[in-house]
Amino acid sequence: MSKATPLAYAGILGATFFWGTNFNAGAYIIKSMAPLSASIERFSISTLLLLLIFGLMGKLRFSVLQNNLLAFIGLGLLGFTGFSVATFFGLQTTTPINGALILATTPLWTMILAVLLEGERIDRGRAIGLVLGLLGVGLVITRGDIQVLLGLKVVSGDAMILAGSMAWAANMVGTRRFVRDATPLETTSFSMLFGVLGLIVLGFLYEDPIASIRDASLAVQGAVIYLAIGGSVVAYLLWFRGIHAIGAARTSIFFNLAPVFTMLVSSLMGVLPNVWQLLGAGGVILGVLFASGMVFGLARPSTQVSGQRGKSAA
Repeated sequence: MSKATPLAYAGILGATFFWGTNFNAGAYIIKSMAPLSASIERFSISTLLLLLIFGLMGKLRFSVLQNNLLAFIGLGLLGFTGFSVATFFGLQTTTPINGALILATTPLWTMILAVLLEGERIDRGRAIGLVLGLLGVGLVITRGDIQVLLGLKVVSGDAMILAGSMAWAANMVGTRRFVRDATPLETTSFSMLFGVLGLIVLGFLYEDPIASIRDASLAVQGAVIYLAIGGSVVAYLLWFRGIHAIGAARTSIFFNLAPVFTMLVSSLMGVLPNVWQLLGAGGVILGVLFASGMVFGLARPSTQVSGQRGKSAA
């Protein structure tokens, strides 16, 4: 094992920690800040940093932006505008733990869309993973009461974050289908740019972002900056450094720890997970493990599905 490998694993854990605690920070922010305004501030900071840092390093090609303009606009509005709106509004009426667990099913929704839209085949491991993952998220949002689903009594926040997870899954499939000759860094940076523009339009239509950002306390501002820098830029850099060092298949599995970090931080703040959340967490994590091919050793395209999840979504 090279000396760089332990550092790569440490970086991957760091990225997963940032993504897991995004939900704790997000739930804190929206208690005193409008959701769209919070999204605008967060992604404006992270997008500006990504464009400046990697633009100056020469890793963002303008020709790629020109050749994929429509794709980046669509993916940005879907994967960043839609995802951010769903997440921040969802956290108004659900818990960080529920949010993290529901979002952890994104690789499963990506797999379903890939089957429906791209004709991918479901093998034994992926089928088992899909069932386990859906059962897990079902336990989380129903607390074991099937009547919740039958009566359409699911908490609105859970439903919104589930919609956000599906939006991000569609973003992943769309990236593979419509983006040509672009690096993951370019796809993320340019898509995020148009996602932010979409958030700004919505923000000024339905909120007063300038007043909301101006009136936020220093503590809330600190949490937003934490999301922008830690949960987006730093986590992104650590994640893709890990992919470069140990490969996408191994790296992707660590994303399953994100809900665990959310639970740990929530517990430290006095909010312990309930039995349904714990059971659901087991189902979701096992589901993604099976679907990614790690249980049966079938490292096929499904590993790429999970691996692409870490493009600063959370």
